[in-house]
Amino acid sequence: MNEMYEMSQSIHIYSVVALIVILLFMMAMHKVKGDFGKFVRNIKILMVFHLSLLGFVVLTGTVMMAAKHLSMTPANLLMIVSVFIVLTLQIKRTRALSRVIKYKLMEEDAYKKLGFKYQSIELFLLMGVGAFSGMASAVSF
Repeated sequence: MNEMYEMSQSIHIYSVVALIVILLFMMAMHKVKGDFGKFVRNIKILMVFHLSLLGFVVLTGTVMMAAKHLSMTPANLLMIVSVFIVLTLQIKRTRALSRVIKYKLMEEDAYKKLGFKYQSIELFLLMGVGAFSGMASAVSF
């Protein structure tokens, strides 16, 4: 059981780091001027990786919680809440993108600003949760 927990913890940490790297790359793409069609194609591809990595994070977190017999620490509760916030932001960003592509209800630059805002909130949240959980494991709540 210990080996499974340690492997899940390693995959969990690497998935979070990869998720942060993808977020930084997507944020950089929001700041680059250029063809919006190419931007949309690249963002859609990166969204697949983003959601896959988020799935890895949730799966490995669930395995670790099951291995620890569902111990609800403040760090675990914060991680669970942050996943729901990240998913909500992802849904809002995807809806805004469909407003731009299908319905032309939003300007392209307005979407880029909104997407950058949502992703910066997501990045801040992931970094904050990582810092809090690192502190929590150091003092072992």
